[in-house]
Amino acid sequence: MAEGTARYAREGGTWFLKLAGDLRHPLAPALNALLDRAFADPDFKQLVVDLSAAENIDSTCLGILARIGNQARGGTPPVIISNNNDINELLLAVCFDRLFTVVGDAGPIGEQLEAVPETPVDKDSMLELVLEAHRRLCEIDKNNNAVFCDVVRALEKEARQDGRV
Repeated sequence: MAEGTARYAREGGTWFLKLAGDLRHPLAPALNALLDRAFADPDFKQLVVDLSAAENIDSTCLGILARIGNQARGGTPPVIISNNNDINELLLAVCFDRLFTVVGDAGPIGEQLEAVPETPVDKDSMLELVLEAHRRLCEIDKNNNAVFCDVVRALEKEARQDGRV
């Protein structure tokens, strides 16, 4: 599997995020920082996530994507583009159909995609980010809670042992 990559573009109030390859937790800080920028943009209206080139998504990256869906509650749901059956099954399994409009194709996305800048984080910040991502997944649905609650408890225990919680 190819290492995960993230590219983005902004056209007016719409932000486009194209994710490809094996999307794992080391990509989470960069994605989270990009979402901070998008949500702070006074012109922000919508976020479109293209997963058509994604091969795998770990739970931390799913939790970061859940942040997009949570941000839009009550407004226009964000869009996920995915034509990969395995990815679509994963999105349905974590109830993303409640947070996003999932489509198979949306035509070409921004020609001028830029690489999402890497965001170095220390161990403590990464632990907090991973914990928050899993908490978000738990909040979507009781089945998600059952799946991810042990992960959340283990991360909370680690944070307490390190004196962070």
